[in-house]
Amino acid sequence: MTTAQRRQKMLFVALGVAALIAGALLGLRWLRPSEFRLDALPPGAASSDFRLVDFDGHPRSLADYRGHVVVIFFGYVHCPDACPAELFKLAQVMKRLGPAAARVRVLLITLDPERDTPQLLKSYVTAFDPRFVGLSGTPAQIDQAAASFYVAHAKVPIDGDYGSIDHSTATYVLDSQGRRRLIGSMSTSIDDFAHDIEILAH
Repeated sequence: MTTAQRRQKMLFVALGVAALIAGALLGLRWLRPSEFRLDALPPGAASSDFRLVDFDGHPRSLADYRGHVVVIFFGYVHCPDACPAELFKLAQVMKRLGPAAARVRVLLITLDPERDTPQLLKSYVTAFDPRFVGLSGTPAQIDQAAASFYVAHAKVPIDGDYGSIDHSTATYVLDSQGRRRLIGSMSTSIDDFAHDIEILAH
């Protein structure tokens, strides 16, 4: 087995372990309050945070978005399917929210900081909705942020380089105090997202 093959195997093992942890968390199927449609985390669930920069170069943490419902998705600009599909869905959610959307912030945290330059990230996310924000950082900062949200991700090597990134696709909804409250998936509907986010935004 070559060094590249061993590295690839280690990446996929790490991805599998992280996915099992995330799956276990989601698989517990916490009793969701009757008013919510998305999967809910129990009271007192561990908080998450990050230390990143936005596409305009401003340092950002969750504290900067206090007072707003925050919707977070981890992905990358060159993602072929999951990322654009989820961002398009969230753009429709923002339209559905109407005036309540002013109290909501949608963040894409890139898992590909080496290729997603600030200009590229800004052009990408604002094409879905001009209110969307893209966040980046060093690989270590990205790894820390992803681990904080139990996000699994790994580069897929192709001919000694990587062409894509395998990653989990949960969407996290935090309340105005910065607490993780709800988790959506690729199958969560626009109606269900809008319903739950509107409750948290009031």
